[in-house]
Amino acid sequence: MRLTVAVLTACLLTACSATTPRSVQKFVATESDFADIAAMSLKFVERTAPVSTIVLPANADPRVRAALKRLRPLTSPDKVPSSDVYQLPAGYFVLQTFEIDADGIASFEGQLGPVRKVPEPPATDDCGIRFSIPFALEGNDWASHTLKKSVCWPKREWWPVDEAAPTPSR
Repeated sequence: MRLTVAVLTACLLTACSATTPRSVQKFVATESDFADIAAMSLKFVERTAPVSTIVLPANADPRVRAALKRLRPLTSPDKVPSSDVYQLPAGYFVLQTFEIDADGIASFEGQLGPVRKVPEPPATDDCGIRFSIPFALEGNDWASHTLKKSVCWPKREWWPVDEAAPTPSR
């Protein structure tokens, strides 16, 4: 009888240790982590505009490639459609960073088109919309409490009414 209780107790303790939160175990990122972060990040980005294609470099992490391939078509930077007007067409998202470190911290960053080759005046720069989305492992779940979205704004120049407008410099 004592042996049965000891064996049952050992089994229960072993099973319980396997269900501790990932944040207190030695962290190892899985394909599921990449899939979860990719899906959440794409939802954030698409609050602004739809993403039709994701641009990835050839040397992208295979886990990143697999996660994103399930969500949208992928292409390489040299396969982005060329245009006289656009460097990056509307609907194209260039992934710049997608990493998960050993501490359970992840970052997802990229640029959403359109990005013009030659900005229309009075803009001096056109960078599309850039997204930076950090994630942290909280228990067994990924959480993001901030989102940085940045755009390039036209540069405005002011001058006195009685003077000629300054000439644009490039």
